[in-house]
Order: sequence, then structure tokens, then C-alpha cells
Amino acid sequence: MSVQGRIGGAGGGKVKRALGIQAALEWAFRVEQAQLELPPPKDGADEGYSFGLEYVLIQQAALGCKVDGGQHKMGSYTHADAEVIAATVAGMPSNLGGIRMAICVVELARAG
Repeated sequence: MSVQGRIGGAGGGKVKRALGIQAALEWAFRVEQAQLELPPPKDGADEGYSFGLEYVLIQQAALGCKVDGGQHKMGSYTHADAEVIAATVAGMPSNLGGIRMAICVVELARAG
């Protein structure tokens, strides 16, 4: 007997599958590349160190090419269910490990 099963009737539309927790986490963070939306730090360090556009352009000219930074996923669409899973993991309560445990869960899900 499998943990994963079909949900829905014989309607001919998209078939939904019931996934276990591990499979759902791996799908959301490995396949869909969902990102954790963590709250900003409370220490008041809102402004980080960054480079101006001029510096970036000068460095690109020195390299002789433009570096493609890429994206988290080709295209910008992440499935809505994967976003819900990511938001649920990001909101892990502190008595269960909080943000540190959420990051650990995401890393393990991406590793498979």
C-alpha cells in the first residue's frame, strides 16, 4: 500500500495526489524552488552594505562581459501550493525550533 494516493473522481481533469510530508516538502523546495520568506532581523540593521550601480558597471567593463546572476527558477512562477508549504515552514513556532529549524527543514528537503 502506498502513502501517495489519488484524490478526486474520474472527471478527466487534473488528478491530485495525496503526498506524505517529506514528499510535499521535497516537491515544494526541490522541484518548485520555493523560497522562505523570513522576517527581517530585529536588531535594527535594516540597511546592509551594497555597491552602487557605477561600481557594478566598472567591474563588468573590467571583466569584458556581463555576469548573468540567474534566478531561483527559470521563469518566475512557483506553484501556489508550494508557496503555502514555504509559508507554513517559515512560520514554525519557536518551541519547535523556529527559524533555525525552518532553515534546516528546507536544506534537508532540497537535499532529498
